[in-house]
Amino acid sequence: MKKLLTKTPNWLRIVLIVVLVTIGANILSRFTNPAAHANANDCLSRDGDTGPYTNACKTPINARYCFRSAGLEKTCGVVELAPGETMSDLRDEADAARENHGFNRTTVHACALPYVPQDVPSTNNSARMVDGCRKPDN
Repeated sequence: MKKLLTKTPNWLRIVLIVVLVTIGANILSRFTNPAAHANANDCLSRDGDTGPYTNACKTPINARYCFRSAGLEKTCGVVELAPGETMSDLRDEADAARENHGFNRTTVHACALPYVPQDVPSTNNSARMVDGCRKPDN
């Protein structure tokens, strides 16, 4: 083993160390903070980018839709979608949100079960809230 290390160029050693540290940090993060890796937005699909969202994955997901105003007001709801299940077209939910405040955009975020979509602190700025996943309340 010592002969192998002495024959390995220094630049290759550095590259291998960086790769191993990166992979090790990712694996450690998955064990210590699994909610950060529960994002399932790639499971949401729509026909031609219009219409309601469908769970395209083979596992159930929790999807959250939010109607957001230009300010801080928002109305949100969470639905569990089985594989292949389609979310409602959100017309009734949008009408109910319009009664509370005028909204100008709708956002949808999904998480793998058992995690629940919610606003969580950003990894770059803890004062900024972003779409993320959290452990469910027990």
